Amino acid sequence: MNKLLRVPGLLAILYVLTVLSHAQDIKVSASVNRTTATDRDVLLFSVTIDGTTDFPEVPPPESPDFVVISGPSMSSSIQIINGQVSATKNITWQIAPTRTGRLTIQPLKMVYRGKTYTTEPITVTVTASQGKSTPPPASQPSPQTTQRDSGQDKEVFLKAVLPKTSIYKGEELDVAFDLYYRNIRNLQLKKMPDAQGFWIEQFPDNSNPPITSAVVNGIQYRKATIKEIALFPNTTGVLTLDPLVLDCEVLIPAQRRRSIFDDFFDDSFFNDPFFGGSSRIITVRSDAVKIYVKPLPENGRPASFTGAVGRFQLESTIDTLVTTQNQALTLRYTITGSGNISTLKLPAIDFPNALEVFEPKINKQIDNKSKPIRGSVTWEYVMIPRRAGTISIPAVVFSYFDPQAEAYRTLTSRSFSIKVNPSSELALGQTDNWRKEEISLLGQDIRFIMRNPGKFYSKSATLFNSFWFWLFNGFSVVMIAGTFLRRWWLTKISTNQALVRRYQAATKVQQKFKKIDQLLAEGMREESFSQIYSAVTGFIADRLNLPAAGIGTREIENALAVRKINPDLVTAVTSFLSRLDEIRFLPQNHEDEQCADYLTEARRLVELLAKEI
Repeated sequence: MNKLLRVPGLLAILYVLTVLSHAQDIKVSASVNRTTATDRDVLLFSVTIDGTTDFPEVPPPESPDFVVISGPSMSSSIQIINGQVSATKNITWQIAPTRTGRLTIQPLKMVYRGKTYTTEPITVTVTASQGKSTPPPASQPSPQTTQRDSGQDKEVFLKAVLPKTSIYKGEELDVAFDLYYRNIRNLQLKKMPDAQGFWIEQFPDNSNPPITSAVVNGIQYRKATIKEIALFPNTTGVLTLDPLVLDCEVLIPAQRRRSIFDDFFDDSFFNDPFFGGSSRIITVRSDAVKIYVKPLPENGRPASFTGAVGRFQLESTIDTLVTTQNQALTLRYTITGSGNISTLKLPAIDFPNALEVFEPKINKQIDNKSKPIRGSVTWEYVMIPRRAGTISIPAVVFSYFDPQAEAYRTLTSRSFSIKVNPSSELALGQTDNWRKEEISLLGQDIRFIMRNPGKFYSKSATLFNSFWFWLFNGFSVVMIAGTFLRRWWLTKISTNQALVRRYQAATKVQQKFKKIDQLLAEGMREESFSQIYSAVTGFIADRLNLPAAGIGTREIENALAVRKINPDLVTAVTSFLSRLDEIRFLPQNHEDEQCADYLTEARRLVELLAKEI
């Protein structure tokens, strides 16, 4: 049966390995743990391969300026995140410089499935050491301290990523802020970027952003996108996106000379300040970015253009095409699409004089969960035809600028022809006296005709004669009293340890009995007898507020006798505990004893004791 259960797991592993082995391409990168060193330092040179499980052979680094001290050491991992499978292999060598100056680690070449992959060259600045060992910098913080720096730091930096820096006025520009780090514990947003001249929409924050690896200037970092925003410029010219500012707690391992054991102690577990490391708070900020905003082209701009930039659709609807004079109806225009939704405007509509039109109700819905920003804007007009006949509502012409095509587009809505029947004089007299505020409510679908007179009540009836009034107030009094009673009870048991132990004794002993049932099922006989003894003595100690540690049969017998417990019950309890003592300390003399019988007797004695103490 167990072999059959392993089959699906093996098949799943084989499937994952098969998918990975058929990957079309891999990613190869090289990095060092630092790009500045002395001629006495030892560097870690690493090659990382992503995207396959049958990794290619990786040659050792070859350079006349460096010598290989040890290696390679290899590690690999397979991750499945949101259904996506990724595999990574890391090969590391310890290398030492042979001279001072700006030294270059030559690119490594490797062949995988007929394709050649080459790493980037890495430049390391090597200076002459001042002594036999390199002392730590004077500004090195002492263990268990925290410092605050400002500006960029080689351990962590922030970068604003833009797809382009030249856009049209009103065009959406998505900006991502990527954090590159090596060893940080936590971070906190300190200041959002100021963006004068822009309308800003923020994308939802991801509490667990995906983390990837990246090599910058020959050093390998972890990279995470921590913030994303969308910018919509509302003016032209050169605008500035100010920096995003973060506070990051950077872990600093204890200073020591490198040795063959460093690969082990470089684990992040040993970077904790408990092991002699320290931390400091570094304030990092992205660089200010200049963005050139171009004006929208004048050539080909239609008269119906109101400033919309993006891609949109236009829809129009009306309640009915047949109505009665002085009866309100609703006309709606909806623009949906992606772009500067918040600034959309509908062109002026030339309504006929026969219609009394009220100010539109505008409803905006913006979806910022995906890129680009999408949404819709609906204009809802309440209209009243004031004369009978046929009334025509012309089509609305809406134009927008498509920045991808760099051209203007024009949309045309439906036109409507409404047939208005004459109304009776009674209806005419009623609606003529309505105010505009009352008529505007017609578009909210809350005015209904009452088809029955409802239930009548006597003038002498009062609230105090109602059954529900007294039921509600009585229930409220009970709830308030119960709240005060519960608070009094919680206060009492929190300050009375003896009462707490007595109150929880039954629950604790039942939990112990369940644990003994599990031990019996696993065949742990000796452990079960010890647990039965502990359960019974612990229950008695909790009910009588006796010290739980070191309590024995003699102490329990005396305590029960002082409280004038039924002598037969006291004898039964002490006899039961004495037999358990013999079994626990002389198990070879009681191999035929049945533990299940003792558990049953223990339950019976606890039930009797609960009634007496």
